Amino acid sequence: MPAPQQFYFVLLQNTLPLDLAGPLQVLLEARRAGLSLDIHYVSAQDEQVMDGGLALHQLKPLPERLNASDVIILPGCNHSFSSYDSAAGIRTQQWLKSQARYDPYILTICSGAVLAAKAGLMDHKACTTHFALIERFRQAFVTARVSDNRIFVQDHKLFSSAGISSGIDMTLHFVSLQFGEQIAAQVAREMLVYFRRNGQDPQLSPWLRYRNHMHRALHQVQDQVCRQLNHPHSLQSLANQANLSVRQLTRVFKQNLGITPGEYVSGIKVAHAKALLSHSNLQIEAIADACGYSSARHFRRVWNQFESLSPSQYRQACQ
Repeated sequence: MPAPQQFYFVLLQNTLPLDLAGPLQVLLEARRAGLSLDIHYVSAQDEQVMDGGLALHQLKPLPERLNASDVIILPGCNHSFSSYDSAAGIRTQQWLKSQARYDPYILTICSGAVLAAKAGLMDHKACTTHFALIERFRQAFVTARVSDNRIFVQDHKLFSSAGISSGIDMTLHFVSLQFGEQIAAQVAREMLVYFRRNGQDPQLSPWLRYRNHMHRALHQVQDQVCRQLNHPHSLQSLANQANLSVRQLTRVFKQNLGITPGEYVSGIKVAHAKALLSHSNLQIEAIADACGYSSARHFRRVWNQFESLSPSQYRQACQ
């Protein structure tokens, strides 16, 4: 059994409550969903007072050495530029610089990007921060490639979010990359949130798209499709899962998702096929079978409704 992945929330004076609580809740729900991960609360001091007056006690010290699989999470602070110049803030910057050689993952929320930048972690990196800090950030850290009007930005192992609630979106994205989009979708549904994007962000995958609704029976149908990717999933079987007639199921899908049940199933299966094409050496016939299609011909016919490249061309493009 693999060792749990380690997550370290680095806390300082005036930490913004939701910058901590939002990403933390994502990780807690992911752990409840069966993921193996450990969560630590670390600081240059064993006590800190958050923005709003909530006192934190018995914080663990900053670890001496991290591993490449470990995750540092830097929530933002009120009055960030001055807060990070405190004695504890400077010690934290020095610690971040020392850990950079071990190449851990770095996740910043809101003005946590300022702390990372003061430690030199944003040099020549694509990043973002809270909109109210963008211009000052650009002036202070001239080599950082700062994007505005972005929910979050990823540059290799560095993830930065615009702030406050967008830390939830970024952490969900990180969970999807590390543990799979099905887990991220399950966490998002449990938290009653959905992924936000704008025109500059990557297109939302079919695993997570169409989940921003509250219809319980539809979520049950979607969960069933995602769990049983190698099943054909007839309209009748899906309707039975929702305790609806075929006509009712189709109507509910159109009302809540804007697509038909068949379109949803095909989108999920093509997404699964894309993952198999890019991460396995399975032949097309085997991939068609893994996606619940009766033949490679049937699979290709559905594939062509979504993709301009053939399956073989898609595999070559991923190499």
